[in-house]
Amino acid sequence: MAAETASAVQSTSPATDAVRRAALLAALDVVQGGAEERFERITRIAREAFGVSGSFLNLAGDEHLTIKSQQGEKPFGPTIPLQDTFCGRSLASPGPVLVPDATADARFRDLPMVTGDPNIRFYAGVPLRLGDEHVKVGTLCLIDPAPRTLDDDDVALLQELGIWAERELAAGADEDRVRSVLAGLEPGAVEVPGYRVTGMSVPHGVVSGDFHDWHVSDRGLHVTLADVMGKGMSAGLLAANIRGALLAHGAAPAPGAIGAVEAQVAPELSRAESFATLFHGVLEPATGTVEFIDAGHGLVLQLHHDGTETIHRSLDLPLGLHPIGFARSTGSLELEPGDVLILVSDGALELWDSTLASLSRLGGLYRGSADVETFLGRIRARALSHDPGDDLTVVVVARDA
Repeated sequence: MAAETASAVQSTSPATDAVRRAALLAALDVVQGGAEERFERITRIAREAFGVSGSFLNLAGDEHLTIKSQQGEKPFGPTIPLQDTFCGRSLASPGPVLVPDATADARFRDLPMVTGDPNIRFYAGVPLRLGDEHVKVGTLCLIDPAPRTLDDDDVALLQELGIWAERELAAGADEDRVRSVLAGLEPGAVEVPGYRVTGMSVPHGVVSGDFHDWHVSDRGLHVTLADVMGKGMSAGLLAANIRGALLAHGAAPAPGAIGAVEAQVAPELSRAESFATLFHGVLEPATGTVEFIDAGHGLVLQLHHDGTETIHRSLDLPLGLHPIGFARSTGSLELEPGDVLILVSDGALELWDSTLASLSRLGGLYRGSADVETFLGRIRARALSHDPGDDLTVVVVARDA
């Protein structure tokens, strides 16, 4: 049998293992969260499949064990001193650990959960490993108050459930990695005398399918907002590809820049059976003129200094639907002193009634705010109370009066 029933194999460097565990668990960003169904279903299946009193998915920190998921009549934790647990005392074990009767096992017979309530006798655990070095970060385990054992097929099943748990943990790490990468793509602050440029983006899921950017070149201030169809990881990666293409070609005049971007990203959008709406404009600060291309976006609100407003609509098809090589329509607008340009993704419409009337509501919210930070804060607050069900992005370009 592959499970260890004798003394545990000692780690060659427990301190190093603890540091590696801590780094991996920090990257997972799951230790402090509550119960998650992706782990709950694994422990439910484990308890039912083996007919035991309890099943657990545990994550081992430096000094404490965190119970991420548990099934049983009496809950533990959520944290327990590591050395007071089966998991903690068997971290150095390279494979499954099987304890038919804990009272007869010198490694575990003095554990509080053995000598006292719930009087555990049987324990079986398989390691959960992550990273290129396969660091053990926890266990998937079973307990029962009656002595028993597992045969080879039982151990194999528990190991399969452990592999499932590892993949769920790794998926979380991958999402964190992608989230970190995409967060690094947020535009930085720029200085444009006489103007204020800022914005915000709230993803519906892990990452956003929206993309916004601004930067300054000798041509002026370049401002872009794109919205990839759909939500989630695939939309976020497509948005990142659009951003990369735009950075490569964005210094060109708007028609040439968007034509080059479209030629680069349209095949990817087609393969993903997706498309993206996009507004890309170049502001000449001295005159306030914005030359732009609007690829099916049309969610551009201009608040004029005299209290009126204009919604700039689009007549072109989105990226991925527009025929490659065909010229796009260009447009221009004048941002006069005191004017404000607000670009949004369609998630902003969902904050109200999903129609273009929502843009006017947005404009009213801006005019009623003391400053742009207050405005963006109110947008975030409304998104919390009125879930848009979609990625939400707002970009503001305001010219001083």
